[in-house]
Amino acid sequence: MSNGTFVRRDASKMDDWDPVLYWYARAVGRLQQRPLTDPTSWVFQGCIHGVPPTVTEENEAFTQCPHGGWFFLPWHRGYLWYFERIIRAAIKEIAAEENITPDPSTTWALPYWDYALDAPTKTRPKTFTSRALPAAFRSPKMPDRPGGTNLTVANPLFLRDDFDPTSEDEFWETPHRSLGTNGAKEVLPYSDVNPFRAMSETIFAATKSQGQSIQPTFGSEITYSDMPHFQPAFGDLEDVPHNQVHGGVGGWMGRVEGSPRDPIFWLHHSNLDRLWSGWLDKGNHNPDHASWLDREYIFFDETGQQKRPSTEAVLKDAQDYGYESLTDGAGTRRVFVPPPPAPKAGQQVLASVPVGNPRQLLNAQAPTTVSLAPSGVAGAMSSVAASDKPQTNLILTVHDVHSELPPGTPFHVFLNGPSGDLDPEGPYFVGWISFFGMAGAGGHDASYDVTEQVQRLTEQGLLPPNGPLTVSIVPSIPQPVTAGPKPSFGNVSLTSI
Repeated sequence: MSNGTFVRRDASKMDDWDPVLYWYARAVGRLQQRPLTDPTSWVFQGCIHGVPPTVTEENEAFTQCPHGGWFFLPWHRGYLWYFERIIRAAIKEIAAEENITPDPSTTWALPYWDYALDAPTKTRPKTFTSRALPAAFRSPKMPDRPGGTNLTVANPLFLRDDFDPTSEDEFWETPHRSLGTNGAKEVLPYSDVNPFRAMSETIFAATKSQGQSIQPTFGSEITYSDMPHFQPAFGDLEDVPHNQVHGGVGGWMGRVEGSPRDPIFWLHHSNLDRLWSGWLDKGNHNPDHASWLDREYIFFDETGQQKRPSTEAVLKDAQDYGYESLTDGAGTRRVFVPPPPAPKAGQQVLASVPVGNPRQLLNAQAPTTVSLAPSGVAGAMSSVAASDKPQTNLILTVHDVHSELPPGTPFHVFLNGPSGDLDPEGPYFVGWISFFGMAGAGGHDASYDVTEQVQRLTEQGLLPPNGPLTVSIVPSIPQPVTAGPKPSFGNVSLTSI
């Protein structure tokens, strides 16, 4: 569906070196040659999002990206729109230098990566999965000319996936993705990219308390005019698929400071922008609060001139493009995920199990399981299970989750799941633990309201009221054994509120 001059197309449906991807690679290579002092350079554009420790220069435009607040979507829309113009100008420049006609920049638009689409095409085998990186991002070489088949030129879209850093300094030495990411396999399971929950919401943003949502939202917390760089209070779309895809691709893509320097970043966020357009197309509405509409950002156009558009201006100006489809991969497959816990007064800890001395490492190859079996659990669970409208909510929390380096995968959390039935689309699934934005930072808590799930499992005879209560934490995609990332957590608790 196109509402403007340019049509953003799905890279997962394209031939390996579709002209859109070929010219994207050429333009990225051109931006990578420009110095940091040039606002249209690859490094400068990345620093607008976040600054890695290898960059010591300062600029008021650096480290702007808001995560965990209601500016997440409009800020990234403006970021993509100006970047798209910079790429288009670079394509025009290259085409003029090489006397290529017609000028490919006149129709070029930033593609998107629809990782929730599973549809074979005429040029793909039936084993094709849209959750694998598009082939143009996995090959170290690219064609030497438009339409060429000889892959002989270094590919700017490629980042290595055979690098296993063991320290923060090593991590930033070379651009990379998680081990094995460039294979022709899915980066994440469907459950981790399915936007069903987000696309089912009808409210863009709501106020929050103590980092937890009063009600689930599409677009995160109302932060008024404040634009936090990162806080773990995400709207549904930012949680899934945004955080999970960042964590699944991993490497530099798994860090806020490095993610825009992986070329797949821009296709990932193009898809999120598409889902936002699709959500609005269903009859939902953006906020009309002045603090949201009037908030200004700092971007740069294709000439390197600074621009300070407001949210309202971004929504007005960025209308010269549309999308190939607003419905493909837009969460038509239903999934049940417990909501985030709503804050209430008077919480009581029913069980808290320290699981390590001092911490428990998360196994990135197999499940990590702990048991909660104090006497207080059975009574509270029985009370919740027996009531249609329980007065008590049960909150499961994995405390102090931490990793110095991105582990290359999100993790799934299960409640009382048998070892052979840890399916993220099954009845025991609780939610995700994502390390995007968390690696290298202090530990964070992952909390889940499991009240409704306890009721459902009890009704189905899958949760014995007096039996042991187990919590399993499982990697979404099992990782190779590495010397680097060491994800861990402090303890697990069940709380009634």
